[in-house]
Amino acid sequence: MRRYTTQECADFLRCIDRHLATACEVVLIGGGALTLHYKGSHATTDLDLWSVRPAAFWDAVAKARSDSPAPVPVQKAAIAEPPWSFEDRLIPLDLPGLARLRVLVPEAHDLVLLKVARGEAHDLDAVEDIHRAAPLNVDTLLERYRETTSQVMGSLELHRLNFLAAVARVFGEEAAASVDAQTSRKRTRK
Repeated sequence: MRRYTTQECADFLRCIDRHLATACEVVLIGGGALTLHYKGSHATTDLDLWSVRPAAFWDAVAKARSDSPAPVPVQKAAIAEPPWSFEDRLIPLDLPGLARLRVLVPEAHDLVLLKVARGEAHDLDAVEDIHRAAPLNVDTLLERYRETTSQVMGSLELHRLNFLAAVARVFGEEAAASVDAQTSRKRTRK
């Protein structure tokens, strides 16, 4: 699968912006947010969006695909499990050259929880990248994890294990053991 650099993603967003007929706001999640805002060390395969309502945006994406040397795939994320109020903490992406397109990204702890939902090896690498760019706080992560559990679509136990793996990766095994004690099935299920 083709991976796109920070520069290619930024250039493609600027290309979309040039084709927009009206102002538009999007929420970029996943690897795109990591690559563009948190300056992750690995490239992304696409730009996942939380939600986009204006048809004008998708028209601009279609035009940009034929006008760009590196058209990055853009789509609404099929499945995402963010903390409950993550939209209240969105951060504007500082990307010079955008006139009509406003891009927002999740706050670091919220983006980590979005990556934990899938929990694959590259997602855990992303958690480390986020922590390097915006140091995480284990208590804030735990609070946001608890906000997220009511929205988990799959196995709560797998989600918890993914979360513990992310905590261990960033804060070490001792911190993960402490969080494990606070999130065991006995405490989270009634």
